[in-house]
Formats: sequence, structure tokens, C-alpha cells
Amino acid sequence: MDYQTIIVEEKNHVGYLMLNRPQQLNSLTLSMSEEIISALKAFEQNPEVKVIVLGATGKAFCTGMELSPSLFQDVDNIDLGLVIEKYFKPMIDLILNIPKIIICAVNGTAAGAGASISLLCDISIAAKSASFTQIFSKMGLIPDGGATWFLPRMIGFAKAKALMLTAEKVSAEEAERLGMIYKVVDDDQLQQEVEKLAEYMATQATLSYAMIKQALNVSVQNDLEAQLKLERDLQLKAGRSEDFIEAARAFLMKDKPNFKGR
Repeated sequence: MDYQTIIVEEKNHVGYLMLNRPQQLNSLTLSMSEEIISALKAFEQNPEVKVIVLGATGKAFCTGMELSPSLFQDVDNIDLGLVIEKYFKPMIDLILNIPKIIICAVNGTAAGAGASISLLCDISIAAKSASFTQIFSKMGLIPDGGATWFLPRMIGFAKAKALMLTAEKVSAEEAERLGMIYKVVDDDQLQQEVEKLAEYMATQATLSYAMIKQALNVSVQNDLEAQLKLERDLQLKAGRSEDFIEAARAFLMKDKPNFKGR
């Protein structure tokens, strides 16, 4: 696919997906959502890609759905629910369920759906200058992209509700303190830190990563009994994997394991 709004590349078993509308602060359009979905599906099907990095060019990470003049001209007829169902929900489902780790590199402003996307990714690392804003209420809208489900579970109901109602901007350092993201790094170190982590993880037992992701995704819905059963089933699968056999061999031989992700 010839991408117009994103940059896609593969390096050292890492798939890089960069939002690339810097002049528009990487606001999401319908075509951009389609391209993101296409790129994620391609990464999912590519056995050479072990880990995915989602980042952006320019000064902003993503400022949410593009509010174009044409949108306001036809405001009486627009169906935002349909837009979410057709374009954004499939993207969210992919980010959550793709059996590969997605590292989000937040280089600047993450607002609206952009802030939501940063919550969905498996690991989020932000530059010190980055910020996170649930901006929806200022437009008379409600948070979407799964934010009403994820954010309260990450930082607590009271704090999440206040941030959504007030649309208060959260600095990267505060986001780290609250538990919204994994960590903060200096702006000029973001790319290096993300690449280092992604390339390291790509050499590890990535099949176990997929199962850890699966288990954690459902843990907030399952009761303890259901989660224990899931852990049992996934551990059975992990214990029969080539990666576990290789890890056991390396441990006994005092050698470095050579994982294959299967």
C-alpha cells in the first residue's frame, strides 16, 4: 500500500509506524485510520516483525480526530458514532489484540483520541515535553477510543473523571507518576530509548509477550477463578513452546538463549 499519512519501515525485527501529518499536528483523518489499520495488519502477518513502535513526526504525537471546516458545515448530518464504529474501533481493536507488543513513543501533545491511543499501547514512553489531555468535553463530546474504560483503571475513578470533565492537561512527568505511561525520558533521548527497548524485546521470547498481553487484557474483567484458569492454559502452551525449551537449554548450559518467538 502506498501510504500518504503515515511512514512505515522495518528495521532489526521492529516495525515502525509513524503518524506523518506534522503540519496538522498528526490529527486523525478517516484515511489515516485506514492506513494505520493496514500497516498494523501487515506487521501482524509479517513473521520478521517481532515488536511494533507507534510514533509520530513533528512536534505533536496526535491531537485526535481532525475537525475540518467541512465537518462543521455539515454538523447536522454527521454521525460520529458511525465514524467511530467504522474507522476508529477497528484500529483500537487491532492495537489491543494484535499478538505483538506495541511501544508508543509520545513525542509531544497527545490530545483527544491521541491521548486514548497512548493508553491502549502495551508500553508508552514519553518525552518530557509531551502532554496528555482528554480534550473532548471542551468540544461538547465524550472521551472515546476506550479512554472511559482504560483511564479509570489506570489512575483511579475520581482522578480520571476529573481529568475528563475539566480537560486538564497532564504533563509527561505527572502522567508517569499517575501510572498513565511507563516512563519519561529527555526529548533528545526518546528515539534512542524506544529503539533500544524495541530491539531488545524483539530478541526475546515474543510468544510469551503475546500471552502476557492476552492475560492482562482480560484480567480486569475476569474474576480470580477465571484468571487462574487462563494462566493455567497459557502456561501449558508456553511450557510447550520452542522458546521455553531453548531457555531451559541455555540455563543448563549457562549459555545465552536464541529465541525464535514460537
